[in-house]
Amino acid sequence: MKCKFTLLALIWAGSSMAADWQVTQSDSISAYVMCHAGDCLVRTAKVFDLPVPVPMPARKSDSAAKPVAVSSSTSVRFALASARLSQTEKAKLHAFLERHRDARRFLILGSTDQVGKKRFNETLAYKRGIAVAAFMRANGVQKRNIKVDSRCCIEYPPSTNPSARRAVISINE
Repeated sequence: MKCKFTLLALIWAGSSMAADWQVTQSDSISAYVMCHAGDCLVRTAKVFDLPVPVPMPARKSDSAAKPVAVSSSTSVRFALASARLSQTEKAKLHAFLERHRDARRFLILGSTDQVGKKRFNETLAYKRGIAVAAFMRANGVQKRNIKVDSRCCIEYPPSTNPSARRAVISINE
């Protein structure tokens, strides 16, 4: 700001340095432009002076991602630090598969609590999902219809949350 006032003072004072400068004003815009004499360009409208462009309507795409609907789900629980299905959980999973014989896509999400080291829990969560997938394949579900994912260290209090030691099986439509 100080520089502008100094320059204006030089111009208005008529000093020898001011002879090289010129102050112009555009006819359509009421703003002053300072430039060297002979180099003054015609001032163009600033962005805020331009009309606002009209947004284009959204194009409809045939390949739009459709949300995945979960029609049914169940969960099986595991003992602490284990990826082995108990007989009770196998029976529960078998009953779930009997009810949903026509299902085409299954998502299995293995999970753990926060007990132990994170790397161990990440591996354990995945092994729990794989154990459920192996049981499902042994009971007639094709491998291509099963997707296994995992998540580690569910943070619901308390950190030894037994309900976090599970695998959730969802049927996706």
